[in-house]
Amino acid sequence: MNAREVKEKARALGADLAGIADAETVRRHPAPGCLHGPGDILPGAQSIVVVARRLLSGMSREVDPRNRNVHYAGEMILSAVEALTYELGRFLEDHGHPSLMLPSAYSRSHQLDVAAKTLSLPHLAVEAGLGTLGLNLQLLTPEFGPRVVLGAVLTRAPLDVDSIREHALCAGEACGRCLLACPGDAVGQWALDVERCRPHSSPYGYHFLERHLERMLAPSEPKSRFEVMRHTDTLMIWQSMLRGVGIYSGCTRCYDVCPVGADYEAHLRDVQQEIAEATDEKRERLAGMHGTGAASLRDHARWIGIAAQ
Repeated sequence: MNAREVKEKARALGADLAGIADAETVRRHPAPGCLHGPGDILPGAQSIVVVARRLLSGMSREVDPRNRNVHYAGEMILSAVEALTYELGRFLEDHGHPSLMLPSAYSRSHQLDVAAKTLSLPHLAVEAGLGTLGLNLQLLTPEFGPRVVLGAVLTRAPLDVDSIREHALCAGEACGRCLLACPGDAVGQWALDVERCRPHSSPYGYHFLERHLERMLAPSEPKSRFEVMRHTDTLMIWQSMLRGVGIYSGCTRCYDVCPVGADYEAHLRDVQQEIAEATDEKRERLAGMHGTGAASLRDHARWIGIAAQ
């Protein structure tokens, strides 16, 4: 079994993109904040197969990030990538190579707890030759920009690896459309404030459940507590727990407006060219970034590419 056969199998299982990274290289070049290497997750790991499946273009033609239909579609794609990586792991093990899948995620960086035994999928995707990181540290691909869901399989199979891209796909501060569109003002200079992003990208996640429980327990009268419990928020939490909708899938405005990717010109420019969320304050903040040396740019330089540096 060789790398070509593995990538062909990944595509046969539904991957739109597939690449392979070297586990030792990932260990030597950890993503900032990631405390573990591939060998800590799968002892003896030699290769990492990284896959991407595109989001539906119809998701990015919706300009309201609260649309539950968009959240539902995103969750279905996440589930499909999880199934894909499981079957790919089985394929590798059928050929005698113990393997382990990582949790699938959108192409944003550090949406998982990096202190846990996990790896940054966007950084792995860059190591596997799928693209480069953007201004908000999301993965950008030539085919679909950031509009992909990522998955990965660690394996003990020794496979030929793909080359990392040298040239940046992101224009950085010269573009800044992701910053202008972000409803949480979470996009920085080659940085993403996860705490500002999370209420939008994961609107019904654990943080929302905590706040809702606080509201339920605050009234002293049982009747008042029951009224809070009957609120629509409880229904939304129940639906999200049932299907995951709004927990791992939510706002994608930074994806929607990004001009990188062949799909943007084909399907999105006509509805996303104007950014309703753009304000004079955001434009001033973006203009102030030009010519400044961001520490995050230096920290992530390997994965951003040459032009942006």
